[in-house]
Amino acid sequence: MTMRRFPVAALTTLTLLACGGGGTTGTTADTAAPDVEDVAEDVAEDAVSEDAADTLTVADTAQDTGGSTTDPSVVTLIDQQTVTLTAGESAPITVTVPEGVTSVTVSVLGDNDGMYGLASWTGPDDTVLVTDGWLDGDGAMQGLCLDCPNRVALSEGDFAAIAPNNPVPTLLPGTHTFVAFGMLPKEVSQNFQGPCGDDECTILDQFQCPKDCAATPVEGDVLVSVHAKVAPTETAPVSGVLNLNLHFTGAKGWSAATAPDDEELQDILDKVRAIYAQDSVQIRIGEITYRDIDPSFHIIETVQGPNSDLMQLFAQSEGAPENAVNLFFVDEISAGQFGGAGVILGVAGGIPGPPLVAGSWRSGVAISVQEVEGAPAGIDTTVAHETGHFLGLFHTSEQDFGFGAQIHDPLPDTPQNDETYLMFYTGAGDTLSEWQGRVMRSNPVIRYESEDMP
Repeated sequence: MTMRRFPVAALTTLTLLACGGGGTTGTTADTAAPDVEDVAEDVAEDAVSEDAADTLTVADTAQDTGGSTTDPSVVTLIDQQTVTLTAGESAPITVTVPEGVTSVTVSVLGDNDGMYGLASWTGPDDTVLVTDGWLDGDGAMQGLCLDCPNRVALSEGDFAAIAPNNPVPTLLPGTHTFVAFGMLPKEVSQNFQGPCGDDECTILDQFQCPKDCAATPVEGDVLVSVHAKVAPTETAPVSGVLNLNLHFTGAKGWSAATAPDDEELQDILDKVRAIYAQDSVQIRIGEITYRDIDPSFHIIETVQGPNSDLMQLFAQSEGAPENAVNLFFVDEISAGQFGGAGVILGVAGGIPGPPLVAGSWRSGVAISVQEVEGAPAGIDTTVAHETGHFLGLFHTSEQDFGFGAQIHDPLPDTPQNDETYLMFYTGAGDTLSEWQGRVMRSNPVIRYESEDMP
């Protein structure tokens, strides 16, 4: 997971727990032209809402609603196949990637107390996307493979990776082999710092005393999915459509019934449209579904660890359309688990989040609507920024905490420490680069415009 907080920003991991609860839904098709943002089977059962949602159709006027979960540009190679992890790793998993491939997404859905990722990923002609053995390197404690040709970030509960997410890796059609990975993180105490070697994992020990925070390997089943996105013509289109599911807790008085006509919310969505419509991205906001969820989720007090509020929040996407990004609007996301300093403005379920699945531990983006004096970003850029993470974008530059070299994204056309960029860690800018647009459009959640399809 990635989160943005004020005044401190950090990259971290978290989990997601399902919780029952019905809701009211409404769907509206957006036709306005842009004017310039585990589940193993037993756990999956817990993710299902206890009550079926009532349905309210608000509007449906678009020529192409995009409501179908079937996208002819997305080929499902594996669909939630049960895979067993032994000593933390699966046996090699092999898929055949089709001709015309533009991207491949691998998802690993696990239990809510585990952290998951890929231990390796190779393609035809000995091409390497995720380097075998990277988990034994320095980057493993950060949860990032910075030296992998295709950058991946470990994630608690559910994991996803999309390739290519930069110009370095070579993505070829043919046989691809990867190994899924899982570990059980050691519980982090609320002490900020302690002596190395005391076997207590404090907040700073994660960076300074990694042996005190050593994890144990997962033994058990996960669900693995692989999706290949193929170009409908000789070259991939340079535009796409993003559907949204909006989930309301009552924050700001927004609800499924009132949101389609709420000026403030619609202004936020218009600003996101403008950011995503820029020439480097050309993503149009398509169908929007409005849903009410349990108002008890209006304050998120815990954002990581098993049974966190955030996990339960994201699980409320169960039953929503799967070919969309889920946005959850809450009053507050507490930073109490991180020493209480600052306010979290938004949290994305992953980089990327698990695509084409609803109700998982990581199926969503949480947005705080709380007014924060001096915050660098508004709700509009926070929505666009966190959705960018969910679609596969890293921060262009991370905040430098003094624990080593500053981390930057792997893209060649995003200047370092340029605050005008949307994906800079403050999230206050609105610029997106050509490569950032390409990564976003490579996500299987983004469908191509109907006129681009054969």
